[in-house]
Amino acid sequence: MDQRISKRVAGKYRAEILYRNNIYAGVIENISWSGANVLTDPLDPEIAFLPDELLDLKFESPAGETVILKCKIIWSSKIPPGNDRNRIGMQLLERPSKEIAFFF
Repeated sequence: MDQRISKRVAGKYRAEILYRNNIYAGVIENISWSGANVLTDPLDPEIAFLPDELLDLKFESPAGETVILKCKIIWSSKIPPGNDRNRIGMQLLERPSKEIAFFF
């Protein structure tokens, strides 16, 4: 059963993940008013994104505006076979309606 609060919109939006003073590249696979799912580009398999930690999700809107969303990691999993990519489920800590309205 799907336990999501808000409907998610699929997309392939390039993004940067600002986490622990580092910047990681990735793709927003889907997003809603309450959360997002991001797939990182390949990176060192030792890097872990830990639940309950905070990060900033930065991307560009179709209008060319830079959007930065404050997020909390809900879950993260390594992607085989090389475990060099991470899929991260995150909760948006603020309700940035105007910043992500273009998704809907």
